[in-house]
Amino acid sequence: MPVVDMDIIMQLAPMLVMLVGGLAFMLLGAMTTAVGRVQRFFVIVLYLLVLGYVVKLWEWDPAPILHGMLIVDRFALFFTAVVTICAMGTVLISCNYLGRFGLDRGEFFSMLFFSSMGMVVLVSAYDLISVFLGIELMSLAIYVLVAFRRRDFLSNEAALKYFVIGAFAIGFFLYGVSIVYGITGSTNFERIVYAIAERSLATNPLFLLGVALILAGFAFKISSVPFHMWTPDVYQGAPTPITSFMATAVKAAAFAAFLRLFYMCFMVNKEQWIGIIWVLAVLTMSLGNIVALVQRNIKRMMAYSSIAHAGYIMIGIAALSVDDTKAASAIMYYVLVYAFMTLGTFATIAAFEKRDMTRGLEEPDYAGLGVEKPFLGLCMAVFMFSLAGIPPTAGFFAKYYLFSAAIEQGMVGLAVIGVLNSALSLYYYLRVIVVMYMQKSEAPLIVNDDIGTRVVLLVAVLAILWLGIGPAGLVPGVENILEWTRFSLANVMSAAW
Repeated sequence: MPVVDMDIIMQLAPMLVMLVGGLAFMLLGAMTTAVGRVQRFFVIVLYLLVLGYVVKLWEWDPAPILHGMLIVDRFALFFTAVVTICAMGTVLISCNYLGRFGLDRGEFFSMLFFSSMGMVVLVSAYDLISVFLGIELMSLAIYVLVAFRRRDFLSNEAALKYFVIGAFAIGFFLYGVSIVYGITGSTNFERIVYAIAERSLATNPLFLLGVALILAGFAFKISSVPFHMWTPDVYQGAPTPITSFMATAVKAAAFAAFLRLFYMCFMVNKEQWIGIIWVLAVLTMSLGNIVALVQRNIKRMMAYSSIAHAGYIMIGIAALSVDDTKAASAIMYYVLVYAFMTLGTFATIAAFEKRDMTRGLEEPDYAGLGVEKPFLGLCMAVFMFSLAGIPPTAGFFAKYYLFSAAIEQGMVGLAVIGVLNSALSLYYYLRVIVVMYMQKSEAPLIVNDDIGTRVVLLVAVLAILWLGIGPAGLVPGVENILEWTRFSLANVMSAAW
């Protein structure tokens, strides 16, 4: 058994805070049927405490802990902060939503804490077993949250589909892990790197099969083609705050583990899998954008948008290099920006959603929003512009850094396809703005924009603008964030190379 001292407990503090929160709200759910403002305030305080530990641990010298199962380095802390911000946004979005839909119960926040904890384990994983444990802890709680509207057919269908396809995908991942373990004799990232170098396994067909199966497992979590089928139905059926959480935090955690594993362990045989990533990136962003063009349900449109953005991020995976951190740094910046864009969009959708048959989720339901609700209309317009990659929003710079990293690695064709896809996405993003400002509502707009929703909208808009054009200073701008990502990647690279 590993020796657990105060230093290790301090490094595990973000996970332990979430564990305490999950257990506390599980007990609360057994004792009462409703959650009030005090309890929600307590949830926010716990997540702020997690961010406090992230700041405190940022200057620590990282080293693997618990016999090399986890590592709390700046890379892990960066994504822990992203996950925590997404969770806090989800809590604020859900304040009014849960009451309106009769879902105001402690179990909701319990599952939110447990899934967040799984994500922190996933981004801190230094062993394939830890990756599996993080994925499962995250996923099991998410399955419950997707089905939280127990009497809603779409919610139940979404949870069942997510569970079945998720179990199928994790089978691929575990089979790949077993092959890698059988060939290298270890599941620890560092030992896998040494084994590949010492035994010249880079071109071993069986080893490449293991890498491909692991890639398939991650492809499901990031909504990559051909494992994207669950995404539109699950996004549409899940409660909107949970859809927001899945589109931001789950995607961020999955890409973090994906990036660390492939950057550390499999860069030595990059030539063998780079072609697969190239093809998956093209198919993912193209399918996501093309199918999004014909969507009129706003949540399904955002689901296919999420698929397309996964394809953009995979351009960065394809452009990874051991000599330059530009692509990896661009991925981290993109994930952060995407989190704010998507949180804000789903906060607006949650404010509109109703319990009737149309649910307020069709594009015509947003007619006149820009005129009748100027603040919400302006915020939604900023999110759409940023998702489309229009300057001076952060979405433009996020795509610019990804595409330029691909060009520097000689992948001009891939970058051009990415730019064309981004141009294609303009149609369905701008269509929402046209509906909001150029069409009149047939009925009075009923919007449930409470203080929590407004806080999320305001913070998201300011973040998108500042991360795009804000200079370095007291408030972190784009240069600060990129510098943090480069610091975060230093330890990952030094451990592997």
